Amino acid sequence: MPATKHSNEVETGMAAQKPSAIAEALPGADAIRLLEFVQVGPDRFCNRFSEIARNDHLFGGQVLAQALAAASRTVEGRRCHSMHAYFLRAGSARRSIAFDVERTRDGGRFSTRRVVASQGDRAIFHMECSFHDAESGLAHQVATLPDVPPPESLADIAAMPVEGEMDGLGNIVVAARLFPLLQVRLVDHERMRAPDPSAHRQFWVRVPSAAGCDDPAIQQALLAYLSDFLFSGAALLPHPIQYRSPRLSVASLDHAMWFHHPPHCDDWLLYDCDGLQAGEGRGLTRGLLLDRAGRLIASVVQEALFRPKAALE
Repeated sequence: MPATKHSNEVETGMAAQKPSAIAEALPGADAIRLLEFVQVGPDRFCNRFSEIARNDHLFGGQVLAQALAAASRTVEGRRCHSMHAYFLRAGSARRSIAFDVERTRDGGRFSTRRVVASQGDRAIFHMECSFHDAESGLAHQVATLPDVPPPESLADIAAMPVEGEMDGLGNIVVAARLFPLLQVRLVDHERMRAPDPSAHRQFWVRVPSAAGCDDPAIQQALLAYLSDFLFSGAALLPHPIQYRSPRLSVASLDHAMWFHHPPHCDDWLLYDCDGLQAGEGRGLTRGLLLDRAGRLIASVVQEALFRPKAALE
């Protein structure tokens, strides 16, 4: 993949470095540095940095982004077109993550990679991803940009005040403040205050620190990062229980993503999310990421665990 000033590449034949068991805190709000690695063996990479400001909680989007970035380092001249990941265990943001990449296949047009992320001797995540040497062919798009206000006319949710009793909107505001890499603007924030039977959520999102990065693999990885933010909660919208409620355990179970066009994550993207179904302790959400011109950049599907705690039993 093309190098950037942050690529931290390891020369071929260079002796493997000893990984640190502790991840450094991400300095500032530089998302590209989140994708820096130390190469510790053939196709084995350890992250240098983690976001550790969330009580040791390891954000699934970080693992998605770092796993995809690690896989991309083993592929030349091809972009990822799809990935399918499973979150196996909760991880610690303060511990480094080892990403082992298996070069499953390199064909004439496609390359397949498997990535296993582990902390210590325990796998916490694995991903299958496929890369394609893009070629000409049939093209169409059914999805269109909804008639929504532009992001410039909407409030930055992290800057919104939280007043009185905590409601659905207040929980989202608090959550947004824990993600300094992102700027987020809800299309209709008042709908977040009460249950919404439509299970539909729309918001604009971007990664400002991605500006100036011309590496498509890094931009793709950052798209994977932001795709996990406020996503699974769409399947909670019809229910009288709030996002981040202490009465409910929520955890991402899997995450599938299809990349249709190269993203530019420093510009605003509309995330159009539908909570398709909830039942048997799980919820399924589908999302479309569109740019300001209405191009469908990526499609996302995720299933999450929704486990009521004793207060709801």
